[in-house]
This record gives sequence, structure tokens and C-alpha cells, in this order.
Amino acid sequence: MLHDPDKESNRKARQKKNLIRFYLRRGLLLLLGLLILAVLLIALICKETSVSVEGTAIYSQEEAIDRILDDKLSRRNTVYAFLKNALLPKKNIPFIDSARIRFRSAGQITIEIRQTPMTGYYLLPDGTNRAYFNAKGQVTDVSSLVVDGLPSLSGISAEKAKKGDIIPIQDKADRESVLSIYQFFADKSISISDLKLGENGTVQVSCKNLNISLGSRTNLRDKLKRVPYLLDKIEDMSGTLHLENWTPDNTDVIFEKDQAQMEKEAQQKKESDQADSKNSKEETKKSN
Repeated sequence: MLHDPDKESNRKARQKKNLIRFYLRRGLLLLLGLLILAVLLIALICKETSVSVEGTAIYSQEEAIDRILDDKLSRRNTVYAFLKNALLPKKNIPFIDSARIRFRSAGQITIEIRQTPMTGYYLLPDGTNRAYFNAKGQVTDVSSLVVDGLPSLSGISAEKAKKGDIIPIQDKADRESVLSIYQFFADKSISISDLKLGENGTVQVSCKNLNISLGSRTNLRDKLKRVPYLLDKIEDMSGTLHLENWTPDNTDVIFEKDQAQMEKEAQQKKESDQADSKNSKEETKKSN
């Protein structure tokens, strides 16, 4: 009987292929089993027990969690919450640039939030919505939500606003002056409540019980330099600080007390006079 070497070679090749397929199937089944086991372990071990929030003063902890972990499984499993956040990060959340999930333990995560930098806001004609803007004058959010501690920009008008718009001040120099004033008070950690842009680019700033009239942008930098010193002198008094006429040749600054301040001082003087009168009578009795 003749032996065909080609048939023998083909038979061995088929056996080898079958053996490879066998081990591949076994390997895939093993890998699938390990994957299922890993999923079960993750589901059992990484049950979510605690979520903390860092980096936001705008949202409460529960509000932030609701916006970031916005499905049931994210609220139940830390690994799922982490992977979903990494692969599909939440976008278009008002006042939030980014939110990152960090593990503290198998069942504990922290949501680290980076807030959108904001300088101020201006009110829209509906009286409810606010256009929030950053240090470059770009609108970052339009919302009816109120962010505490941000100063308003008044004396301007805009029919509507959307994200990316520039604050509605047509004159570029006036716009830059307004933004520089906001930045100055922020750098000096002086809280202001409003910046009002008047006719011909004049500016008035409301700060505590004071109005600071800066006038036009002429000599603006030198005017602003004097504000912290003057505020220390005035302390808790109320009225208007007039810097609009300040020049290097005319350095006089007028502080105009308002009605409330004059009434306060009159009351203080009355109380002081009454105390002096009472002390004088007591001394007279003692001497007698």
C-alpha cells in the first residue's frame, strides 16, 4: 500500500488547527469566566456607601451629586460611577467647568468639582435670568440661579444673552476699564455689590455702605490706588466718595455723607452729650 505524504501533512495540519481552536475556546471561556467573576466581585465589594463633594459653593452636596451621578447604577456602584465619569464626563452643567470622581475606598468616592470662574453678572430684561461673565467679559452661563457674592453690572442693556457673548459695552476701552475695575477690587479682596456704567463711560462702584464715584477712565489706575487707603479712613461710614475730579494736580477727595450717616452721627452726639451731662451731675453731687 502506497503512503501519500501530502495527505499525511494535511491531516497533521488539521489536527494542529483543531488543537489551537480547542485551546482558544478554553482560553476564551476562562477569560469570560474571570470577567464575570470580576464583575460580580465589583458589584459586591464596590457598593457605594459614601459620596462627598469638594470644590463648589454654588450647589449643595445633594444637588451636586444629583447632577453628576444622574442614574441609579452610578449611585450604587463606585467603579461604574468612576468609569462612566471617565468615559462620558458630564457637560453643560451650569457654573461647573469639570467634575472628576476620585476613589477614597471601595465604597467611598469624592466628586471634585472645578467651578466656572465668574467675575460678575448683569440682569436680563425678563428680570429673572442673569448673564454671568468671566474676567475676559465673556458670558459663561445664563441662568435664573442666584450665585451669592458676585457683583452686578448695571447701566447696560441687552435684549438677550447666550454663552460666549461679550458683555454689552460697545466701546472697547470702556469695556476694558470696567473689567479692570472688577479685577482691582478682587485682587484687593474688597467686596463690591455693583458696578454702574453711566453716560460717557463714567463708573460708580457700590461697596458696603459706600458709593465710589470714579468718573471717566481718565487717571483710573491712580484713582483706584487710593481707594483702599480711603476706605480704611472712612471705615464703616456711609455716603459717596468722590474721585471723579481727581487728577495729579488736584488730589482733593471729597467724602459726601448720606442722610443715614448724618442721622447716625447726630444720634451719637446726642447720646454723648447726655452721657457728659449725666457724668457732670454725678460729679456735682459728689463734690457737695
